[in-house]
Amino acid sequence: MVSALVLGWALGVAGVSEPEAAKPPGPDMAAYEAAKASAGRDADAHVALALWCEAHGMPAEKATHLARAVLIDPSHAKARGLLGYVKHEGKWLRPEEVSRAVEDSPESQALFREYLGRRTQARDKADDQYKLAKWCEEQGLAQQATAHYHRVLELDPGRDSAWKHLGFKKVSGQWVKPEIVAAQKAEREAQAKADKFWKPKLEKLKDALSGRDKAKKAKAEAEKSLAAIVDPRAVPMVWAVFARGDERWQRVAVGVFSQIEGPVASRALAMTAVFSPVANTRSEASQMLTRRDPRDFARLLVGLLGDEIKFKQKKVAGPGSQGELLVEGKEANVKRLYTPLQAPSLESALMPGDQVGVDQNGMTVVNRLVGDLHFGPRVPLEMFINNPQRATSLVSSLVQNGFPDFAYNPPITYLPTADMTPVFQQWGLTSQQSHELASRLPRVKTATAASGLNISPIVQDSVQIPIGRMAAEAQASAEVAQNQLQQDVRQIEMQNAPIREINDRVSTILKAVSGEDHGADRDKWTEWAYDVEGYGAPLKVAASTPPTVVEPVPLDYQPQAFPVFNSTVLGGARVGPSCFAGGTPVRTLQGARPIEEVKLGDQVLTQDTTTGKLAYQPVVSVFHNPPNVTYRIDLGSESVFPTGIHRFWKAGHGWIMARDVKAGDRLRTIGGTVEVVAASKDRVQPVFNLLLAGGDNYCVGGQGVLAHDNGFVNPVERPFDGVPALADLGATRKP
Repeated sequence: MVSALVLGWALGVAGVSEPEAAKPPGPDMAAYEAAKASAGRDADAHVALALWCEAHGMPAEKATHLARAVLIDPSHAKARGLLGYVKHEGKWLRPEEVSRAVEDSPESQALFREYLGRRTQARDKADDQYKLAKWCEEQGLAQQATAHYHRVLELDPGRDSAWKHLGFKKVSGQWVKPEIVAAQKAEREAQAKADKFWKPKLEKLKDALSGRDKAKKAKAEAEKSLAAIVDPRAVPMVWAVFARGDERWQRVAVGVFSQIEGPVASRALAMTAVFSPVANTRSEASQMLTRRDPRDFARLLVGLLGDEIKFKQKKVAGPGSQGELLVEGKEANVKRLYTPLQAPSLESALMPGDQVGVDQNGMTVVNRLVGDLHFGPRVPLEMFINNPQRATSLVSSLVQNGFPDFAYNPPITYLPTADMTPVFQQWGLTSQQSHELASRLPRVKTATAASGLNISPIVQDSVQIPIGRMAAEAQASAEVAQNQLQQDVRQIEMQNAPIREINDRVSTILKAVSGEDHGADRDKWTEWAYDVEGYGAPLKVAASTPPTVVEPVPLDYQPQAFPVFNSTVLGGARVGPSCFAGGTPVRTLQGARPIEEVKLGDQVLTQDTTTGKLAYQPVVSVFHNPPNVTYRIDLGSESVFPTGIHRFWKAGHGWIMARDVKAGDRLRTIGGTVEVVAASKDRVQPVFNLLLAGGDNYCVGGQGVLAHDNGFVNPVERPFDGVPALADLGATRKP
């Protein structure tokens, strides 16, 4: 058998050294030896063994297994990547060898110099960037072309040809990547297949659990089968079969959700903890959430927090006393005025010659002679309201008044809206409340109608002013005005009640999960959720004071009112800055370069965190950010200075924020790992970052530590360098 040293020299890896640690205990070594013996000529098996050896301080054995994997499969991307090799022009080379090859090639140097010159001369305009991208494409500089086509679309999203050059296709008016569409279709089909498998199986288990005492054995077997469910794809059917039932079945659903790992089960628990009508079930689901990763459900819960309608009221104190209802809104405030009739004063109404008497009902009247009786022209009722002296009767059409619409949060996409509405109804909410909760855009329907009356008044030579009746009507109008105001207040309270209840449930869960207490303050909880996920707080844009629209409310009559709103600017995420201090070396095709000198179109070294393959990918955006607090990550021979939320790849685990890095952690480097000596907060200084196409990370520092770029961090379900369990070492061998 070829020794590890000979294999190492053959592949150029003998110089890679990592500190040895204490050997694993005897049983572990025995299992390792058995797995090694069964690995044979299976490259994947040797890579798995190499990762196990790396995690247990066995660098020589790691090198041996990686070398064997490469001898078995020279193009094994993960093995090559773990050895620190990148494929350049058909050859597997170390990054420094790639840089030397580029430097030693007159043709490459000439082409690169010409590219740099053209890039410098090209203006940051869509046309210039498009011409530069086409030139790069013609010269075989595919990655640089990709970078500049990206810039074209940033400047001019309507440039169809740029979309096509980047491999997009237009479907239903939107540009999409065929591979993404295919992946989404495959995901839908896989879930549909899982639903088809799980639904009858779960229904059968439910039937078994529903049996009488004679079926105790069947019940026990059903409970055992339920306890063994760990497939995340089972969650939708567990929800459909159990979560919609009564307390007994909801508790079964909570039990199954709690034993399934991953975001889907966590979100199902969160929905149960908020919307189950059974307090015990909600409590049990809430307790389960405290044991799970809050990143799986934080923004879901925060999104359920609704804004109550805020209002202030001033009551109607009597005739002539105006009542007010101020309803606060983000776009505009609405002030509704409830104005009753002013009670007339006999003293102020009397004129010389007037006669005071009583009508047939014993009410005080004032008679004022003005002429003979006659019929006046037919006129609208409004004229009588505006000119009561010439009115013989007052008639109005009464229409029940509603309340304006108010919008809440965006729709939830974790569970289908159409599916949630009947669930809410089954849990005791009304149809309207169920629809509002499902859509998160509650609407209060407003019905309005009006009928105008034309009256032919009898005009007398004398005017009779019904002072007594007018005073009584003024008092009645005050009572009506107050009743209308209270009716509107009750309607707001009805709207606020379910929102307040859900807010109380959500905030209680968030408090238990986070240890913080922000009440129902959605903005503060949003900041917490972003921080938990490792992003900066959303940008807040100062909003102008909303205008107030004054709306007179006709008593018992709702006009067709059209409030006028002014435009107001709202906050975003940036993704808070995750960056490095100036001077941080970045591995590029031409060698190490300070991060602040890397430009659009430069190719930097990146590692695929799914396959482990190393490659050079183009930079599509560079970020020169304001000064920010940095951390010193001491790697022994050097230190790097990232901001607290910048990610490094922790060997065998995945992405970890700089603020969470601790002494002793091992970070992935080009061809190996490096142990962190110390990590501490450092000074405030200007920071920089990059965004890549075709990759989401780049290598920094002299050792090439793997660091995430400025893009969003996708969850890592299975690290490419994950350490296999001893029981699985032999299982990776292919038949």
